[in-house]
Amino acid sequence: MDRDRRDIKLVTDEKIAETSSKGNQEKWFDAETNQWYKLDQFGYEALSETIISILLEKSNIEKDTPFTFVRYEPVRVVVHNRERTGCVSDNFLKEGQSVITINHLLSRVLGCSLKDKLLSLTSDKKRIAYLAEATKDYTGLDYFGEYLTLLFEIDSLFLNDDRHLNNIAVIKSGGKYDYCPIFDNGAGLISDTRLSPMDIEPKALISSLRARPFNMSFTRQMNTARALYGKQLSMPALKRDDIMEHLMPILEFYPQRDRRIIADRVVECILTKHRFL
Repeated sequence: MDRDRRDIKLVTDEKIAETSSKGNQEKWFDAETNQWYKLDQFGYEALSETIISILLEKSNIEKDTPFTFVRYEPVRVVVHNRERTGCVSDNFLKEGQSVITINHLLSRVLGCSLKDKLLSLTSDKKRIAYLAEATKDYTGLDYFGEYLTLLFEIDSLFLNDDRHLNNIAVIKSGGKYDYCPIFDNGAGLISDTRLSPMDIEPKALISSLRARPFNMSFTRQMNTARALYGKQLSMPALKRDDIMEHLMPILEFYPQRDRRIIADRVVECILTKHRFL
C-alpha cells in the first residue's frame, strides 16, 4: 500500500457532518468517483476503519453469511487548505437506495423513542430480541438477529464502543429493505485519543470500555446475542506479526512519534479480545 495523497479540495459547503454520540464526524461524498471520504476527528479513526476491514477479509463473513462489509483505504486529502489524514471507501448504495437507521425506523413505528422502549424491557436478552425481531417484522429481513449478532461480535473483537442506535441501519429502496454492509468501525481499537489518552497503558483502557447500545461488557453483549441467534463470526488465529504486517503501511500516514504507541494499542486490543471470540 503506497502512501497516497489525493489533491481533493474539500470545502465547508461540501461537508456532510454526521452526528454520532461522540460528536460530528466529517465526511464528504465525491460524486465523480462515487466514493466517501472520512477524516480523522478524535485520533486515528481512519487507521481503525482500514485495519478492521483488512482483517475482516480473513473472516467467514462473505463466505458463510449473507452479509458483507465495506473496504477502506487510508488517504491524505486537502481540507480547507490543510492536509489531513482520512480514509476512503466506495459508495455501497445503488441508485434509489438510502440508509435508514434502526432508531429512526422503529421510533417512527412505535410513535415513541426506541431508547425508551428498550429501557422498559426487563433484561438484556429481551432488549436484544426486541431490537432484532421488531426490525425483522417491519422490514422482512429474516436474518436481522444474526446480522445484529455479527455486529456485536465485530464490536467485541475490535472494541468499537460507538454502536449506538443511530449506528445500526438498513438499506431502503422503495418499500423494500436490505442489510447494510458492515461499516463505521472507526471508533474501534481505542482510536479516540481524547477519551483514551496515548499515555495510558492499553490494558487499562480496554478494561474500562463498555459496549453499546446496551451499556454492558462487550463479551456479555456478544454472548447474549449469540444465545439468541448463534455464533456468526469466525476468524483465524491472529498473531502480532500478522497484524503488524497489515498495520505498518497504514502507520505511514501518522507522525513517527505516535506509530509505536498506536501499534501497541491496536495489537493489544485485538489479541486481548480474540480469545473471547
